[in-house]
Amino acid sequence: MSWWQQPLVGFDLETTGTDPAVDRIVTAALVDTVGADRVGAAHWLLDPGVPIPAEAEAIHGIGDEVARSKGRPAKEAVEEIAAALCERIADGRPVVAFNAPFYPRTQSASHVSHTAARGGLKTKVGLGAVR
Repeated sequence: MSWWQQPLVGFDLETTGTDPAVDRIVTAALVDTVGADRVGAAHWLLDPGVPIPAEAEAIHGIGDEVARSKGRPAKEAVEEIAAALCERIADGRPVVAFNAPFYPRTQSASHVSHTAARGGLKTKVGLGAVR
């Protein structure tokens, strides 16, 4: 069986911009697949706590009004995202991340990290969050 036919997790973020030192998470998604079949998904909409530039809104379609009124507090949501990623990694599911080098550095002002241990495997996931 080919690698892509095994359980995989797709991971993607939309942010307030392209500078991981200052930009913040607006949306996150985890999509669980086995081969070509989608078997689960989790989505988050966050209030980044800062204005969303028009350039970013043009890409992902989320503006200040929607993020503030419907988005979850960033720290709370990032805790959930990190925990969900950790759970999947600890279960042995590879994560396929879009633009992966950007993610660990996103909004470095404060960080939330989670560690999961299952069967002797320790996994640590860290994502940026607002204070």
